[in-house]
Amino acid sequence: MISSTRAIELRLCVLQAASFMSHAVYLPFFPLWLQSKGLSPSLIGLVVAIPIIVRVIATAPLLDLADRSFGAKRLLLVSHLGQMLCFPIFLLLDNQVAIIALVALVAFAQAAVIPGNDLVSTNAIQRHAGLNYGRIRGSGSIAFFITNIATGYLVGGFGPNVVIVMLTFIPLLAVAATLNAVSDEVPEQAAVPTDQAEPVSSRLPKVLWVLMIAGALTQGTHGALNAFASIYWRSLGFTDAAIGYFWAVGVMAEIVVFLFLGHTVGRSSGVGLILIGSAAAVIRFTVMSLSPGLELTLVLQMMHCLSFAATHIGMMAALAAHSPKSVRGRAQGIFGSLTALATASSTIASGVIYSEAGGLVFAAMAPLGAMGFILTLVVIRMLRSQPQRAGSGG
Repeated sequence: MISSTRAIELRLCVLQAASFMSHAVYLPFFPLWLQSKGLSPSLIGLVVAIPIIVRVIATAPLLDLADRSFGAKRLLLVSHLGQMLCFPIFLLLDNQVAIIALVALVAFAQAAVIPGNDLVSTNAIQRHAGLNYGRIRGSGSIAFFITNIATGYLVGGFGPNVVIVMLTFIPLLAVAATLNAVSDEVPEQAAVPTDQAEPVSSRLPKVLWVLMIAGALTQGTHGALNAFASIYWRSLGFTDAAIGYFWAVGVMAEIVVFLFLGHTVGRSSGVGLILIGSAAAVIRFTVMSLSPGLELTLVLQMMHCLSFAATHIGMMAALAAHSPKSVRGRAQGIFGSLTALATASSTIASGVIYSEAGGLVFAAMAPLGAMGFILTLVVIRMLRSQPQRAGSGG
């Protein structure tokens, strides 16, 4: 029994790691490739936001497929194969309009991967009590960390086109991991007669809706970071290798939080972690706007373990605690869409703000964290007034 559970956890760890290798290349270094093609800061902000806008539209419908007969395995396989087909075309393009169009197409292939992995992982945790979400998701962060550093050196040595080459071949690993980790089983909703399950458990509780908005707003504070941190750090004189380490330090701190607090998924509501994450986002991005030096930048990057990781763990715990079993994919997809909407809005705005105000763009992200903090306080009050109803979706 123990060996079987550990084997399941190991396969899920590999699944997360394979997917986050692509994420580690795309997130910090794709904007540098766009810059190498002559795109302006405002246009880079728009292009980086396009995949996020696509996720606003596509994530919930795609994850709803995972609840139905299509299943999570097919969804993930199609997503990775789509990336393998699309990314090589970037090397053939110089026209900015064509680049924008292809970014939108690739975004559909990317949209379901991260929330799909989280859905597969949290569903497995619900079925196998011995699984630890922190170790599973932390393996993705470890892969991100290693790939991040390697990519920084590769971009410095071979130029920005190496980013596209890596994004073309890494999904091969993700395909193999998906085939090994995700079963062909019928989703719960499809397996239960509709006259028994759907009328009872298809609605998401109000507490979860408020939490999803709070978590999405807090994650939205990272819009300027994702689009302009690498470019901003270059403007301050930091090397490409140093930029890789900045991203990696944040992931190292993130890994620690995942390993120590990830066990709360499936065992708590996660509200306290969301509250901490939103407060940290306000502090982190306010200070980041003040052109900090090397040491303080490293500290601020370590705060990623709170602004991102604590918020993420809290939201996964909330989704596991409050989502009805038959619509967990829908809940995961709705949260993904809300997060994408918040991040798209902040990313598009950051392009305009960065052009006019430079590093002050990061201070413009702080109000989103403040709103997330306030909404989480509202949830705490709601849970205190209805303690027994809060976990009905468990």
